[in-house]
Amino acid sequence: MTLPLVEAAMDDLRVAHRDLLRVVDSLSNDDWARPVSYGDWTVKDLIAHCIGDMSPSGVGLILAGVLTPQFIADTGKTFDVRARNAAVIAERRDLAPEDMRQLLFRCHDAMHNAALKLSEEHLPVLAYTVPMGPDYDLHVEDWLWFGYHDRQHADDIRRAVETDWQPEKLTFLPEIKERFRLMYRYREGFLRTVYSIAEDTWQEESGNQGWTYRDILAHVASNDLRIQIRLRTVLGDRDEAALEALRDWDDWNRRAVEERRGRSVREFVDELAATRHETFRLLSHIRPDQLSAPITMSDGSTCNILEYIDGFTEHESVHAGQLVPASQARRFTAP
Repeated sequence: MTLPLVEAAMDDLRVAHRDLLRVVDSLSNDDWARPVSYGDWTVKDLIAHCIGDMSPSGVGLILAGVLTPQFIADTGKTFDVRARNAAVIAERRDLAPEDMRQLLFRCHDAMHNAALKLSEEHLPVLAYTVPMGPDYDLHVEDWLWFGYHDRQHADDIRRAVETDWQPEKLTFLPEIKERFRLMYRYREGFLRTVYSIAEDTWQEESGNQGWTYRDILAHVASNDLRIQIRLRTVLGDRDEAALEALRDWDDWNRRAVEERRGRSVREFVDELAATRHETFRLLSHIRPDQLSAPITMSDGSTCNILEYIDGFTEHESVHAGQLVPASQARRFTAP
């Protein structure tokens, strides 16, 4: 008998996947070649990524009996999903859009069919902890709630169609570039929580500073603006008024959240994408002699560029962990 948890997660996946298919069906022939804001992929590349490897994924590891806490911990330390994503996209780059559409239609079949085989004997494995970053853990059962991925990338496609944007070639110092694995991982981990949240929980208090879950999203959406003020200072563009405003951390946060009242989740994610790209642009201008330049924080402490990158990278992981209690997986109760 199928576990109620599995049925609920698969129902959510079906709904999310149908919406993604509708978005793809609405594309014109030219839309497939449009750049996706704000990276190197086209819409076709993004659809290839959504198709994935068409495998049972983590559910297959559960059924094979090879998934252990140590396996999860060891994989998380070194795994860089960017390489796998690039390989999948390269494999499908020459396929026609109509063939891609057919692959997309059935891309979750293997995972769905494997998930239906899970039984009560697998419940201990589903409860294993999956470390995602500082103060941010999931459980293996969260892997079943994969609908977030289709929701996230349906929005990415909408943004690509609505935004007239062309890729920029940015180059970075090696010391900065090596930080990008965790920066990408923690940003994707944050977006995972955003697109996993149960819709009726956004206005609930989160237990963090009296903020609602929507307030946390608003705070993170605004944070790159703070980052950019400090990076511009290192680059010689010092704004004394902006720096003074940053000294009162609580007031800056309060105003940033208040200014974003009424925005939709999609609008918050649009801001996250646009402002992170601007942060990358600033980081691309950092020279070797600026790596040791002191950056003054709100509490008066100082750090260098690399330490600052580590700090704002981990910041997203911490807030992602605060959103997890509002996820559909945590709010599901078996009938």
